[in-house]
Amino acid sequence: MTDIVVPKLNANDTTYTLVEWIVPAGATVGAGDPVATVETSKAAEELPSPGDGVLHHVVAVGAECAPGAVLGRLSPSAAGRDRFPAPEPDGAADRDRFPAPEPDRPVITEPALRVMEEHGIAPSAVRALGRKVVRAADLAPLLPPGAAVPGGTDVLPGAVVPLPGTDGSADDPGSGRRLELPAAQRAVGAVVAESHRTVPAAFVAVKVPLDAAVAHAQALTRRYRRLVGVPELLIAAVGTLLATHPLCFARLVAPGVVHIPGSADVGVTIDVGKGLHVPVLRAVDTSPVRDVAAQLMAHRMTALRGTFRAADLTGATIMLALHTDDDVTHAVPVLLPGTSCALSLAGRQTELFLDAGGAVAQRTVVQLGLAYDHRILNGRDAVAFLRDLSALLQHPTDPD
Repeated sequence: MTDIVVPKLNANDTTYTLVEWIVPAGATVGAGDPVATVETSKAAEELPSPGDGVLHHVVAVGAECAPGAVLGRLSPSAAGRDRFPAPEPDGAADRDRFPAPEPDRPVITEPALRVMEEHGIAPSAVRALGRKVVRAADLAPLLPPGAAVPGGTDVLPGAVVPLPGTDGSADDPGSGRRLELPAAQRAVGAVVAESHRTVPAAFVAVKVPLDAAVAHAQALTRRYRRLVGVPELLIAAVGTLLATHPLCFARLVAPGVVHIPGSADVGVTIDVGKGLHVPVLRAVDTSPVRDVAAQLMAHRMTALRGTFRAADLTGATIMLALHTDDDVTHAVPVLLPGTSCALSLAGRQTELFLDAGGAVAQRTVVQLGLAYDHRILNGRDAVAFLRDLSALLQHPTDPD
């Protein structure tokens, strides 16, 4: 028998959820064929078969599984596979409360089943959530305000739970509520904590006149019939500086030793209300603006669908944090561990200035910031990189 083992898909999660078996039990698969989908806090990932054989399911859909756990096994023959019993999900005796999964029905975890029973939540309301796997936290929109989780052992986002040593009443001066953060936010917290713990970061920013870039982006949008904005121009400009500012894309591999990548792969922050993601735009150093715009739009659509895969979120050699609401004047990004620089683009501001003739004029400006690993770069290097980016935005060239 050959084991199908759960790989380590990211540095933040200790368990994943088996969302679906792509191939039914008893089917014959070949090496490399996708057989199952597991969900991390950030992405859904298909797992390939490690070899040829007849598939046996060891773990049931909806179960939590840790890296290194055996999800399934491959037998060289159907007879060999039939020696093993079918997997039984946790709480299988309770499945009469909600029928076994069908194509139009979700898998409901045991904590979620308990919450449904406690609050009288109908299965039809749960199906309307549109999730393949329903956890207790997913039921928060169906609970009345202030509802507490049965037993206090499974805390929902927004659920009120008495703090230790209080009776939970409004008159108790020590009362309050405890919130269970979503898995995606916990993953962000782990990355931020690791960054602050391991990277001696510094920050510098420059003010960039933006009128020429805005006009150029509008012209390219009309030409390509595809949205091109200042972020797309900035990402393309970053790619052109790999050769002249290689340390801004470097990764520290040993004390005093860095690895210079062969391509500029830019991670860009995207948050559409489903958690912060940093998908990666590949080979930006060789991509025209139109291709940069296509990549970024594809990532935005994936964020809306919530279907990022681990491969979409790994391998950045530099990061860009977008904080482009007009009332955001500056932003200090967090360095991703394994990178040396993280750019930030803030909101547009309007200011008065003296033009070349000494007359008062109006212009649009933006703050462009850079957090950098002080083990790899110094302030002079960081400012030179920002000034070159500023020049590219102030004097954009026609890509054609």
